[in-house]
Amino acid sequence: MTVEEALLAVVGVIAVVLLFLGLVDALEGDRRARFRGRRRRPVRREPAPPPPPPAAWRAGAHRPAPPPARPAPDPGAEVPPRDAAREAAVVEWRDRVAALIRSRELGEARQLLDPALARDDVGLETAGFLLEVCSTAVARDLWRLRRALGRGGGDAVPLDGSLAIARLLLDAPVAQELPREQRRRVSCRLWRGHTRLGLRRWRAGNFDAAVEALFEALGVREIDERRRRLTRDLLVRTLEDMAGQRLELILPLLGESDRAAALEQAQRLLAHIHRTREEGVSAEDLAVAASRARQLLDHIEQAPVR
Repeated sequence: MTVEEALLAVVGVIAVVLLFLGLVDALEGDRRARFRGRRRRPVRREPAPPPPPPAAWRAGAHRPAPPPARPAPDPGAEVPPRDAAREAAVVEWRDRVAALIRSRELGEARQLLDPALARDDVGLETAGFLLEVCSTAVARDLWRLRRALGRGGGDAVPLDGSLAIARLLLDAPVAQELPREQRRRVSCRLWRGHTRLGLRRWRAGNFDAAVEALFEALGVREIDERRRRLTRDLLVRTLEDMAGQRLELILPLLGESDRAAALEQAQRLLAHIHRTREEGVSAEDLAVAASRARQLLDHIEQAPVR
């Protein structure tokens, strides 16, 4: 190994370490903030004394009459039977969907939710309630996946499902009218879920699935530029490793005269690179992956036809 190759290897290792540190800080930020918040003791503040009455209200002065009180609702007033029945049906439907999401019966939940969203039958209050249920399900499945990974296992299918249904609700037209803070909180959980899956699949060498998860993370709205940049960096690293893997895969394929399969591998990599460029990643950052993709095409073109 030459000195230049050794220096490049050291620089690559440092870049990966910095990427991991940034991802860990972003993925675990909320949990650390909660722990810090638990350690802090609330500061008790003495109530401020009431302000002195205005000069116009002092003894002997005329005070303005208070505004007339609103009439209290009549407890005996009856709700129209049609409105009461409709409200009861909406609550029953909402609770049914929420129960299915909590119990991970997401297929049945989608059967109820998809047509209602298509007909625009989901009200704003119902959408906000169900979005909170989905957000809690994402946080639960993220925690369970991390706990299972600590024991050397873990199934990502539940997290995939809860991410999909939360994304469906968040992107629905009715959810655009929800409070911005609620949407931002759910968006951050979606980003963490997709990025965690991408990182997990990259470590396992499942680069195609990792790339798709990272594209999903980049597609989440209302995430800040720091999180977006971390996802792009991990995506670039994944594409570089995918290109190296493809170089190893096509040689046996070419040896078996399976040029079609080898060409498919190269075209899939090139499609990922092109899509990454559309996500705002510079050509300079993708130089290594693009160079390896060109090597793939050169191997395919130079392989003898049998």
